[in-house]
Amino acid sequence: MASSIIVTVGGLATGAATAEAAPQSNSHSSALRACGTTSYDKDSGYNYYPTGFPSGQWLQTSYGCGRITVMTNSNRNVKVCRSYGGSVSCQDSYTYATRGKWTELESGVPGGTYYKLRFQSTGRATGWIND
Repeated sequence: MASSIIVTVGGLATGAATAEAAPQSNSHSSALRACGTTSYDKDSGYNYYPTGFPSGQWLQTSYGCGRITVMTNSNRNVKVCRSYGGSVSCQDSYTYATRGKWTELESGVPGGTYYKLRFQSTGRATGWIND
């Protein structure tokens, strides 16, 4: 079953992401069900997903989840950048995400928080986001 998420931040461009049946491969599985899970596909040549920074589409966290977790299809260094009422702040350091395992990037995230993933590499990246 697929669903769409459309996000608009302060009148900026909108976009959609498609959610598919998410993998549940390790000990985070039961906790992941409380959050929204969406596949991602970052084009090569860009560091951010969704592309465009600071403008463009932003992802939005689910209410009641409290964290941002990724499962990458290749080993990646990734961090979270959040939007706070017009200003943007990124985590100081990257987290190493091992291919095929859920990796928590940030905890204590309020529901409704707008964010993007920043990858250290500009190569194409695919996987899953759970927020």
